[in-house]
Amino acid sequence: MRASRNLPLFAVGVLIAVIAAVLVAAAFRFIPAAAANAPAATVAGAGGPRDTVTVIGEGTQHAAPDTAIINLGVNAKRASARDSLTVASTEIARLVNAIKAQGVLDADIQTTSLSISQNYDCCGNVSSYTASNQVTVRIHHIANVAVIITAAAGAVGNDVQLGGITLLLSDNINQLKGARQSAMSAAGDKAKQWAALSGRHLGKVLSVSEVVGSSVPQPQCTGGCGGGGGIQGGQVDVVVDVTVVYELTD
Repeated sequence: MRASRNLPLFAVGVLIAVIAAVLVAAAFRFIPAAAANAPAATVAGAGGPRDTVTVIGEGTQHAAPDTAIINLGVNAKRASARDSLTVASTEIARLVNAIKAQGVLDADIQTTSLSISQNYDCCGNVSSYTASNQVTVRIHHIANVAVIITAAAGAVGNDVQLGGITLLLSDNINQLKGARQSAMSAAGDKAKQWAALSGRHLGKVLSVSEVVGSSVPQPQCTGGCGGGGGIQGGQVDVVVDVTVVYELTD
């Protein structure tokens, strides 16, 4: 009687096969619907990247410098550190008074260096000390440079030190405006050419960035610097580089 209550093994196998077939058929029925809803390609939305061209334009304006910055100072070599520092302090005071007498203002004189160093003989022993005191002087009329250097040398003699001259343009606003216009014009010409070469049309400007620089002339002394000679100012170049991103359209 117990054996008759159980399904035969053959009947169980048939039942499993039927259930599997039903599940497979259901799965295949849903696959076409899902495939029909899938896009054929991915298209960027409105916020996607735009076609652009990036160019660099340079503009330059020239001007005569009107301001000079010179580095003047004294070096005093003496047997002791105290003596060298005392002499250097006395001499720099005389130098400063001398250039003030030529019209240089207190606001245009700034101490930039003060030091004491040891000097050695051939055996490596300390033989003396050198004290140095340096100032930076701003001169608003380049024609006065040589006169001021001469006055400094006359005040301290052979201990005078001249560290160099830099010529500047005190106000370059107008030159910057002109250089920017030239730089943007150059950038626009390049962008138009690239648009034409690529078969596109030039659209609006998307961004602009600039780098400002200038070339500093190297002054030349005539007639001997410090001997009443003049300084040749040359010219200062105010340079503006702009990086411009333009939109390209069809």
